[in-house]
Amino acid sequence: MSCDRCICRDCMKWWSSRCPYGECWDDHRAKNNPYPGPERRLWTKWNEPGEQAHWCRGGSFYPVTECPEYVKYQKPVVLTCFGENIQKWPDGYIQCGLIELHGCEWCWERYMKMNGGNTDDNDTR
Repeated sequence: MSCDRCICRDCMKWWSSRCPYGECWDDHRAKNNPYPGPERRLWTKWNEPGEQAHWCRGGSFYPVTECPEYVKYQKPVVLTCFGENIQKWPDGYIQCGLIELHGCEWCWERYMKMNGGNTDDNDTR
């Protein structure tokens, strides 16, 4: 990995928007545990988050360091739930925009109205 490729982009939690550290583990680490050493004159913006040790990016002289929440990326499965597409991740997490906005009951009621109360379908739940 080079400094322009963050290991967060290989994390399943980052892709499923569940990363507790936000966009980048290194930025979080740098904010809470900043580089205490002397100024690095060959490093641009060495004192700003994301420009410090690059633990999550690795480099020529140090290995990549993954955050405590890191889970190697695995592709989710796209399923249909009450007529809407959802993503089911290998760890069981279900990503659905409608659940986040309205909840499952709202989606179920809408689905039942659209199908006239018929429950015979290819529902995944």
